[in-house]
Amino acid sequence: MFQTEPILYLQALASDWLTPLMLAVSSMGSAAFFAAVIIGITFGIDFRRGFLLFQLLLWTGAVTEIFKVLFAFPRPYFADSHVLDLETGQSAGVQFTGPAFQDNGPKSFFSLPGREILEAFRARANSFAAYGFPSGHVSTTTALWGGAARIFENRNLGKLAPGVVVLMAFSRMYLGRHFLGDVIGGALLGLLLLLTFSRFLKSPRGEAFFRKESFFPIFGPPSPRVLFYFFMFVLPPGLAAAALIGPDVAGYLLGTNAAYLLVIRKGLPDDCGSFGKRAFRALIALLNFAMASGLVALGSYGLGAPGLSGTVILGPDLLEFTEAFLPAGTVWVSVEICSSLGLYGKEGSAGIISV
Repeated sequence: MFQTEPILYLQALASDWLTPLMLAVSSMGSAAFFAAVIIGITFGIDFRRGFLLFQLLLWTGAVTEIFKVLFAFPRPYFADSHVLDLETGQSAGVQFTGPAFQDNGPKSFFSLPGREILEAFRARANSFAAYGFPSGHVSTTTALWGGAARIFENRNLGKLAPGVVVLMAFSRMYLGRHFLGDVIGGALLGLLLLLTFSRFLKSPRGEAFFRKESFFPIFGPPSPRVLFYFFMFVLPPGLAAAALIGPDVAGYLLGTNAAYLLVIRKGLPDDCGSFGKRAFRALIALLNFAMASGLVALGSYGLGAPGLSGTVILGPDLLEFTEAFLPAGTVWVSVEICSSLGLYGKEGSAGIISV
């Protein structure tokens, strides 16, 4: 499953129309695409279901990064320089300083990458993006489409989900970003987390997650408050501190969870309203997220790297955390704006989702 022959065969089919198509398919596994879909669902369709799907995606991304760090497997273009990285246009020689392996993939289908390749890669890999196994695009795609089918109990989405996952896996192999083993591992991991998520929805804690009294007062009865606060605010920074997940993933988790805490403190928003109101809510939320992302990125020139100011105020990890935390926190800002504009009201009981 870590042989390069299937990838080389797919890349031999490359054409002027197929490569752009595969790049477009692959972009459906990007953070920007997921943010647009989740914001559209949360503010335009159903706040509770959208937020649950957001949690599933974020935790799928976090667990995927944990596995990437634990396995520390290379991407195909590092194991065989004949494989092209069609997504970035860079070769292994550009991304790493080290030996250029050729035709050095495993000869057996079930063999792992060779020791020499692993040792060379692990000595040079310095970011989560460098690791190949499991595929984050495939795991999160499985979570998104499978989770949407589960939350909305939509059979059509359930039938569509496997096809989308297979197409994403094909694109990642074609672009030279992943081995067959990577995409299979990503699909299995996404499915496992989806099953765990489904069990959570059926449990009493799934219902309690949408009750204000499950979070406030903060120092009230411990169950299930302690469990919620641990997973929402203690575990993410702990994993980041242990270098098991990136600061951006921790930032998205903490920012989203902090926003949720501020929202549920006043009562969750309802989802009534005309199509126009729903579309306007989604548009406001998308604009807030985009503006926050743009402002933080612009500010990073002066805060995190020698640039306009010539000084470094924030370290790279803290900067990456901030660039994720602030845009994620706009969930609360958007709810406040939409409420003040009368685009939806508030439910005094912070109603419970029925799934």
